[in-house]
Amino acid sequence: MINRWKIHLILITIISSAIGVFISSPIVMVPKYKSTAIVYPVNIYAYSKESTSEQMLQVFNSNDIKEKMLAAFNLANHYKLDKKDPQFYTYFLGEYSDNVSISKTEFESIEIKVLDTDPKTASNMVDSLITFYDNKTAEMHRKKQLEVITISTNQFNIKIKELDSLEKLLSNIRQTYGIMNYTSQVTEATKGELSGNNAAKELFKKLQLHGVEYQKLDSMVFNIRKEYLFNKYTLETAEKEYNKKISYSQVVSSPYPADKKSYPVRWAVVAITVITSLIFSLIVIALIDSKRKKA
Repeated sequence: MINRWKIHLILITIISSAIGVFISSPIVMVPKYKSTAIVYPVNIYAYSKESTSEQMLQVFNSNDIKEKMLAAFNLANHYKLDKKDPQFYTYFLGEYSDNVSISKTEFESIEIKVLDTDPKTASNMVDSLITFYDNKTAEMHRKKQLEVITISTNQFNIKIKELDSLEKLLSNIRQTYGIMNYTSQVTEATKGELSGNNAAKELFKKLQLHGVEYQKLDSMVFNIRKEYLFNKYTLETAEKEYNKKISYSQVVSSPYPADKKSYPVRWAVVAITVITSLIFSLIVIALIDSKRKKA
């Protein structure tokens, strides 16, 4: 059958090739250039079972970053979208997902790919995505540390008041009754009482009457001071974390303006056009032959 229709099939192949070339030309399909970057997450911690690279991917794909890209590159005009259209945002997300691809690699890094009609714009978009990610992560980090600062400050102030109050009570006992160190003074007062020392006897009575209270206050001051120092350390650490300015991404492969288009792939368009035309032609030829045989 193919041999009988070979001339027709050759003509169809030539014509479909020409059509494929025309379809893949800049007149019909606007060429797009690809810019790529490979980044690793740094200075962040995994939440639950989520890895740091998965966390990074979530931030990159957040609507917040998409909206920043929309504003920064005026993508509404760039993608020829009407902001007054009720479905504008849906159309924008569709165009964005067609041109921006962010995925995790097998090496736990994140690959960013951007297609655009302007190679420089594609490269700048990749750079901006990384910058917006760093800013978004820093914002999340500061928000978390601000919560820690608020809680730690409250606890720190509470412990200061408790410590001041207890130390005043303890100081009053020391000044009024002369109790400075319960353990050592009990030993000395006991020895003095046995030897008939009046001063030792007087101290022994004071220790009997106020020693327990002194021990209780001394123990409470010791524990409160430990809590005070812990809250002070937590507060200072949170403030350092809040104020530090660091990057949250390590760029392994930087983006650059491409010198060759990535879309469309002309040979692929031509091949698909030719193969589709030949398959359709063979079906038609088979139907024609089938009718002729019946006739």
